Formats: sequence, structure tokens, C-alpha cells
Amino acid sequence: MGPVEALKLALGKEIEAMEMYKGFALEYSAAKDTFEFLANEEYKHKQLIEKKIIELTK
Repeated sequence: MGPVEALKLALGKEIEAMEMYKGFALEYSAAKDTFEFLANEEYKHKQLIEKKIIELTK
């Protein structure tokens, strides 16, 4: 597995985690802020990985 393939795998995991935290935010109102924060952090990671994939595939 090369670097781009590894990043694509990581990207999928970030998306899964982001969606999971979004779902938890809807389900658990007492911890909504925490789960929204975590979803946002995963979104930031997703953006970084996407940027790196673009850099490596130019």
C-alpha cells in the first residue's frame, strides 16, 4: 500500500468518525457540545488528509 492509498483509508475512517459523532450529538443532548466539537475535529483532520492527497497526486 502506497502513501495515497493509506491516506484514502485514513480519510474514510475520519469520515466514519465524523458521522458517528454527529449522530451521537443528535442522540445524546446532554453531551451535544462535546460530540459536535469532536465531529468538527474529525472534519479538520479530513481536510488535512484531502489536502495531502491532492499534494501527492499532482
